[in-house]
Amino acid sequence: MNSINEDSVAAPLAALFDEMLLPIAQRMRAENVLAFPMEPDVSWLSYYVRRKHSQMTSADFLTSSCSDIAEFEQKLAQHWQALGRHELAAKVALVGLAAAAARASQAERAADAAELSPYVYAMF
Repeated sequence: MNSINEDSVAAPLAALFDEMLLPIAQRMRAENVLAFPMEPDVSWLSYYVRRKHSQMTSADFLTSSCSDIAEFEQKLAQHWQALGRHELAAKVALVGLAAAAARASQAERAADAAELSPYVYAMF
C-alpha cells in the first residue's frame, strides 16, 4: 500500500490560501469586516426556517452536477457573482486548480486501493 502523495495537492492549496484567501482576509480585517457573524442578530425574532421540502424525491438525485473542472469553475463563479462576491469570482481558477489536484490525488489513491496490501491476509 502506497502512502498518499500530498505534494501534488499541497502546492495548489498553498496557492489558493496565499493568493486568494489570505489577501481577502487581510483586507477584511483592515476594514473591520467579519466574514461570519460572531453573535446572534437580536433584530431577528427567530432563526428557525420551515423547510419547503421535508423529504427527498427521485428528482433530487437526478439534478445536474459539474461534469468537469471547467464547468465547476463556471458554476462557482456564477454563484459568487450572484452573491456579490466579485473578489472571489475573479480568483475561481485557483479553486479549480486545487480541485483538479485533489481529484487527481483521489484517483491515484483509488488505483492504489485496488491492490491488496501485503499486510492483509485474504481468505477466499
